[in-house]
Amino acid sequence: MIRLQRLTFRCAIFVSIVFVGVACFGGDTKNSSPEDFLRSLYRFHRPWKEESDWFGDKEMLSKYFDKELTALFIKNAECEKRTQEICNLDFDPIYAAQDFEDKTSNLQVAAVAGQPDSFNLTFTNLGTRTLVYKLTETPNGWRISDIKYPEGPSLKEILSQEIK
Repeated sequence: MIRLQRLTFRCAIFVSIVFVGVACFGGDTKNSSPEDFLRSLYRFHRPWKEESDWFGDKEMLSKYFDKELTALFIKNAECEKRTQEICNLDFDPIYAAQDFEDKTSNLQVAAVAGQPDSFNLTFTNLGTRTLVYKLTETPNGWRISDIKYPEGPSLKEILSQEIK
C-alpha cells in the first residue's frame, strides 16, 4: 500500500511539474496572436530573478526568436563562455536595460501602422520604455526577428557585430 502511495505521489509531482513548466515557459505560443505572444515573453522573462539568464539556451531562445537571431544569441553566449567577458550584448535585450525593478507594469502592445510585422511594446520598469518588435510568422508560431531600441542600433545589429 505504501508503495502505491509513493507511486501516486510521484506521478502527481510529475504532472504538476509539467503543468507549471507549460505555464512558466510560454505554453502554446504557436496559436497565439502577435500581441499575446509578446505578452507571454514578458510573463516568462523576469531578469530580476536568478534563473533569468536563458540567452545561451538554444531550445528556450527558439521559442521566442527566429533562427537567425537564435544563432546570433548562441554565438554571443559562446564568446562569453570562451573569453569569460562580455561580448556584444551588455544589457538585457527584452528590457533594454541593465537594472530592473522586481515588477513590470503597464505592458501595452500595439501594431505599428503600415508595418504589419512590427509592434510597439510599452512597459514601465525603472521608467517607461517603448521598444519596437519585428515579428515573423513561422510554422511554430510567431518569432522575434529584431528589436529596435529608442536609441542606438537594433538587437540584430548589436549581435551581428564582429566578435572580438
